[in-house]
Amino acid sequence: MDRDLVYDVGMHNGDDTAFYVSQGYRVVAIEADPAQAEAGRKRFAAEIEKGQVHVVEAAIGPSHGQASFWISSNPEFNSFDRQNAEMCNNTSHEIQVTCRPMNDILAEFGTPYYLKVDIETADHFCLEALDPNDLPQFVSFEKSRLEDLFFMHNLGYSRFKLIAQEDFRQLSYSPDQANKWSRNLRPLRSRVRRMLGRRAPENVAKKHSAYGSSGPFGDETDGPWRQMKEVAFTWLAFDLGHTGDPDPVWHDWFDVHCAR
Repeated sequence: MDRDLVYDVGMHNGDDTAFYVSQGYRVVAIEADPAQAEAGRKRFAAEIEKGQVHVVEAAIGPSHGQASFWISSNPEFNSFDRQNAEMCNNTSHEIQVTCRPMNDILAEFGTPYYLKVDIETADHFCLEALDPNDLPQFVSFEKSRLEDLFFMHNLGYSRFKLIAQEDFRQLSYSPDQANKWSRNLRPLRSRVRRMLGRRAPENVAKKHSAYGSSGPFGDETDGPWRQMKEVAFTWLAFDLGHTGDPDPVWHDWFDVHCAR
């Protein structure tokens, strides 16, 4: 692991890369959209010249080759999945992009201190390429598939947080909340008891930051680190509508942060 190296997988407009550079890290920024990759090369021309930033224009996939990729009218939703690209009434058009497996990128640039992944339904291609004998200290990925949380725990990560990307607060679900909705929670409790067998964590205070980027990482994220079971309980409670969120459909944008 290289302690001064960060991967920004899903560079988008480059704001995350700019933040990591400002913190003194070298950054490998990976972007599938040719237009955004070119914009990144222009934005970070000086840093690229100094070797502080490398922009890799590729989509992370299971193997080398060309693949269909959907460019959304809102580039935040660019994806291999057309349905994802057209979420929230967006339109999309298809292009062909170069795919590279994540283990190829890791072999070229090394294992980072922090791996940030946000590539719209394809995050698992990055996670599954990690070497359990040489892991990043911190990883974040977008909340999408619960099995990715279990995978990271089995890989060797023991501390987790579920961070809302709207205000960078940690989402948690407390026993007090469970009591408030006790009748509705019976099926949830039964399911969680079978899967996890542990109580939910206490609430934590909100922390605000600039909107539109992945925000802080590692120990700078909001609230205490939690066990996988606690975060899984919160994840399930949110998905089933028991966390008191005023509008779960429009607030379901979270990153899972993992630490060794």
